[in-house]
Amino acid sequence: MGAGSDHPGRVSTLRLRAGLVAVALAVSTSPVGAASALAAIAPEIARGLGPVPAHSVVVVSPLVSDMPAPRGDELVVRLGSLIAGQVGNMAEAHARAEPFSVAQALAAKGGALVYVQAEIARGQLRASADLYPVRPNGWDRIRLPLPPPRTHAFASAPLDAEVRGYLPPITLDHSHVQKARHDYGDVLAVSCGDVDGDGINDIVLVTRTTIAWGRLTAGRFVASHAAAWSALAPRLPVVLREPLATSAIVPRVDGTGSDLLAGTTDRGGVSLSRDLRGAAPLRGLPFLAGGAAACVRPSAAASALEGSLVDCTDPGHTLAVAPATHFDALSMVELAGKGGASRLFVAVREPSGALRLRAGDKDDNLGSAGAQLVVGDLDEDGVPEVATSAESGADGITIASLRGDELVPRLRIPAPAGVRALAVCPPEDAGPSAVVAVVAGEVWVVR
Repeated sequence: MGAGSDHPGRVSTLRLRAGLVAVALAVSTSPVGAASALAAIAPEIARGLGPVPAHSVVVVSPLVSDMPAPRGDELVVRLGSLIAGQVGNMAEAHARAEPFSVAQALAAKGGALVYVQAEIARGQLRASADLYPVRPNGWDRIRLPLPPPRTHAFASAPLDAEVRGYLPPITLDHSHVQKARHDYGDVLAVSCGDVDGDGINDIVLVTRTTIAWGRLTAGRFVASHAAAWSALAPRLPVVLREPLATSAIVPRVDGTGSDLLAGTTDRGGVSLSRDLRGAAPLRGLPFLAGGAAACVRPSAAASALEGSLVDCTDPGHTLAVAPATHFDALSMVELAGKGGASRLFVAVREPSGALRLRAGDKDDNLGSAGAQLVVGDLDEDGVPEVATSAESGADGITIASLRGDELVPRLRIPAPAGVRALAVCPPEDAGPSAVVAVVAGEVWVVR
């Protein structure tokens, strides 16, 4: 997520993987370092299957996909090998994707059959696995009914660079912009994600006085719920001259939609119920650090945010370190590369306009940027894109990819009315991530 001000652009957002129950904060305190999609699915499948007989055979079905997958068989064979490694007990993975009838025969002399069915759907890799006893006698396999599986397991994860390496690349050389009016005045922060669990992204707008979430309908932002800040949190005794704000949509770990985190330097940070009728205070303005929610405190003297990102529930636990002491915009994303290894990227904008990035344990100065900032992997290649507003002159949204220690511009969308906030939406309906921008009195979705 990010921080925003009354001036055009001090907000960014990103997707969180922790969960909230009602308005009581219950975030993960796991260290930074999320697994790639394949590396996350394989152990989850192994845990779901439980103990597996020695010398079992792992066979994967041909991939089912809602997008072109010319290397789909290679992908599922890779998944099968990882599952075999997690199952252990001398399990062996078959080197090709096979239908179930062939898998039965292949496992006839093994301890059992682990049959895995893989699917790419709506931007996720999904896998289910069944553990079957084997009948070594071919005649028995023909004349006796198939016994039910002993155990079943399921796991899924969003597509990442490792999986995308087996799929056609996403290009960023053109864009389509959907525009809708909103009636909420000066927006300080925006976030995007599936709040109610129906598979469709929602948008959250945060102003100095109001929080609202809803969708773009018939050319307008239509709020499902809205609440005044005065009903959610008291005003702080010391506030910044120019208010900053953050917002995030937090997917629940049980898959039943999301909850909300938000904050302003006027009111502090809060966790919110979906209907915005309840709020619980946080230890600062909320952000994401890997798989955990982190908080940052504002500095009235510096009129900016400052310090490390600490666990919102345990301020003694540092989750990430910003590449600058003071900053008025921050955005983070943790990405798995094509080899499966992950890195946390933390981008900040200093009050002077300097743009700094920490990639793992390396810091880079990337020049300067406008007041709006968000980081995400828009083409899902494991390399982050940085979207910023203009530093001077006519405003606009510039999207650039990090190549080495430089930002290489990929796309620019003019926005002469002034960019107020930026966010990245999670993938939806098999499409890539989109950028959400608040431009004066409009909400733009850039695909």
